[in-house]
Amino acid sequence: MANTELIRVEERAGGRLLFNVRVIGTAGRIEFPVAIRDQGSAALNETEVLKRALGFASELEAAFRLRLDVG
Repeated sequence: MANTELIRVEERAGGRLLFNVRVIGTAGRIEFPVAIRDQGSAALNETEVLKRALGFASELEAAFRLRLDVG
């Protein structure tokens, strides 16, 4: 199972927050930025970042499956 870390990088204008999502698994490591609007608490911010990262992972899986032609 992969290890996931969320790192708050900075606060931007307009209540935007930038996080880095770091995933380390047996096959390797990936890190990517996720920007969200401040949700009002650290727990809600983390939930929003994870939801966005999960959506990205789903899109990535679909793109890889299409490219590999494995439905």
